Amino acid sequence: MDNERPTPLLENPEGTRKKLESWLSQHRGHSVTIPALNIPEATGMSNVTLLFDVEWQEHGATHSEPCVGRLQPEIERPVFPSYDLSLQYEVMASIGKHSTIPVPQLRGLETDKSLLGVQFYIMRRTDGLIPADMPPYNMDGWMVHATNQQQRVQMWHAAVDTMAEFHRLDYRTLGFGKLASRDKTPLQQQLDYWEDYLQWSMEGAQHTICRTALDWLQAHQPSDEPTVLCWGDSRLGNIIFKESLDGVAALLDWEMAVLGNPLQDLAWFNYLDATFAEGLGIPRLPGLPSYADTTARWEKASGFSARDYDYYTVFAGMRYGIILSRIMLATGQEEQVQDNFACQLLQKTLQRLT
Repeated sequence: MDNERPTPLLENPEGTRKKLESWLSQHRGHSVTIPALNIPEATGMSNVTLLFDVEWQEHGATHSEPCVGRLQPEIERPVFPSYDLSLQYEVMASIGKHSTIPVPQLRGLETDKSLLGVQFYIMRRTDGLIPADMPPYNMDGWMVHATNQQQRVQMWHAAVDTMAEFHRLDYRTLGFGKLASRDKTPLQQQLDYWEDYLQWSMEGAQHTICRTALDWLQAHQPSDEPTVLCWGDSRLGNIIFKESLDGVAALLDWEMAVLGNPLQDLAWFNYLDATFAEGLGIPRLPGLPSYADTTARWEKASGFSARDYDYYTVFAGMRYGIILSRIMLATGQEEQVQDNFACQLLQKTLQRLT
């Protein structure tokens, strides 16, 4: 296997197509075909994405359903030390069952690696529009060229309102009380994870900026925090918007779901947008609400306080800084491990808030 490729299955797309065809036929209880398998070039290090249509015959007519496959990555230097596709799947299944929060319609999970060599799950492809990451949505793409300021306000507010609605869900009702620890707060659990991640991701090297942020976060932990199931990767690029741009069609990518203060999702949402503006030295798209107005809207919609917003802004910067530094290291860009735009923005954030 070529370790530069995301997964070994990409070396045999036709074999993968036939295996998925057989698996889905057994899963659905009737014969289906997959005419073609599309593997986007942008698929990568966090998850591998497959796009395909599933076709079957019923009552003399041909039916078709667009689907997406998400596969566990298999590369020499992954972004994360481990991946739990079953947790991602369980989170979406539970949210879909217990709420009206829009998530993808699921079609099956396979944790046995014998079929494709990795775990995977299948979901129905959701119609709509997703803001681009590459190039960033406030630099180029449909949000720049095909939306006006009013539509951007609608999109932003729809995202914040949907996130706030999600935060009102009880994590115990959703079935995730099992993620709680008897000995540690949810925040301390997360900080312990990022301590381990920093050491693992840097492969023993020092990271002055993220080390400074983690030390500050350990020393200034808020007390008496609320606990909910947090999305983890709450950002515009993980949202499918309705084509009318006045609502959310689906929230995507739950691989970082964790128990914690819901404020961390809001801070991540704002901070990740800031990395595409201040972090890159370009202005935000006209019409996008300010972070202060966004925070006030989320407080009103969710019922939670933003008292510790500055803390969770640093928390967001630390997390994104380490992740992007890991990507730089894993792709042979060692000179950018601490000089990347995420770490430079984190350093500015630390100077401003600590």
